[in-house]
Amino acid sequence: MNRTRHLLCAAALLAACAPPAPQAPAADAPQPSPELAAVFPGCEWGEVSAAGVSVWSFACPDQRLIADVALPGFQLELGGESETIVRVPAIRFFAKAPDAPLESVLEAVRAASPGAEACEIERGSHGDYVLMPTGDALVAYQAFVEGRADGPSMPCGPLGPSEAGGRTFRVLDGAPDKVVMINWPSDVAIFDPDTLRVTQ
Repeated sequence: MNRTRHLLCAAALLAACAPPAPQAPAADAPQPSPELAAVFPGCEWGEVSAAGVSVWSFACPDQRLIADVALPGFQLELGGESETIVRVPAIRFFAKAPDAPLESVLEAVRAASPGAEACEIERGSHGDYVLMPTGDALVAYQAFVEGRADGPSMPCGPLGPSEAGGRTFRVLDGAPDKVVMINWPSDVAIFDPDTLRVTQ
């Protein structure tokens, strides 16, 4: 009887000292679509926060989304454990007055995108906005797109149209004072822009 009591006490003490079981993700946490998960097998899905905004993304051995308060926004870090690490702005925030139109960030966008002096923000094909050339710059870019000229391939700098991927602008849901620039890769983004939300 005493032996049984001692064994029960020992089991209770071991249970009390054991590390807590891993917490399951919150039931309301965004989940990646099956299509997105299939593109990034073996990668960890989680929330990344920066400058009062968070987004859900995969973190893989060779690429991950990291916060960049100086941007402000998020950088895509490529290279993993290799000696050559490359960081590319993936999501960037521009401030505006809450009641101002999205286009009011134009000067800040131009300053962040050298070469965009002759570019304007206009509505794109899917409801978001894009930075596009105008006037002679537009004529020159159309000639390039149609194969009649060798350039310019990036008529509005890094935040405008290019041969690889695309950049779009939208007002962040729940934050009328923030415009979000999303840098879309040519293939599949490692993050889900629909999960962008204000955290403070």
